[in-house]
Amino acid sequence: MKSVISFILLTFAISWSAWGAAIATGSDAAGWRIAGTFGPTVAALILCGRAGRAETGRLLSGFLRLRAPAHIYAFALFSTAAVGFAALAIDGLLGGSPDIALSARPAMIPVMFAWVLLFSVAGEETGWRGYLLARLLERTGPVRAGLAVGFAWGAWHLPLWLLPGNFHAAIPPAPFLVQILAMSILHTWLWSRSGDSLFIAHLFHAASNTTLGILPLLPGEGADSPRPLAIAAGLAAILACIVALRLARGTGTTGRAA
Repeated sequence: MKSVISFILLTFAISWSAWGAAIATGSDAAGWRIAGTFGPTVAALILCGRAGRAETGRLLSGFLRLRAPAHIYAFALFSTAAVGFAALAIDGLLGGSPDIALSARPAMIPVMFAWVLLFSVAGEETGWRGYLLARLLERTGPVRAGLAVGFAWGAWHLPLWLLPGNFHAAIPPAPFLVQILAMSILHTWLWSRSGDSLFIAHLFHAASNTTLGILPLLPGEGADSPRPLAIAAGLAAILACIVALRLARGTGTTGRAA
């Protein structure tokens, strides 16, 4: 448990220091945002480095675990987009009229995916899944571990509501928390089914953030109300509950962390 507490404290110290500097100076510079985003990965590398080369090698070996069933890759890459489209369809039936023109830019998808992967997700997943989730799974079941990571992950984002120019300010906290807890459970299922693959964890997180960047789900980013995001969070929660039942029964794990 000491390693878990050390990771959380160090992650928050690194990230919140960078974001706090941006808030204090009123700066919206991307450099501060990106620096803070890399807190989890930097914390994991520092702690593993102190423990020795074997721990660092164990952590980074997750990037080499590429073998997984095709449906795991499909889920990682396309499930959040499916949830997003379903949420927009339901919102349309309820009278919503999101700015679909903002999502009609398929040429931007690979560019945005690459940007998100390199400058956002790369700063998080090695820490959240590669370090924290892996250690929690050694101590407790997958559902509890996934929820614990989710609460830490959600709390870590709090300063972003105060960061100048950051889109989080337009997101209601309730659907955000529901969405991030759901995503953490889904991450845990993918982690177990892929044999602790950091590569697949990065793909899933990048696909999720790219979906939010392309589809008009966020208030002020094409959505005419918070409802599309709330619907998407609800759908993700339903999916996470189904996955949690499988994890609790031991039918959703085949990997190293099962």
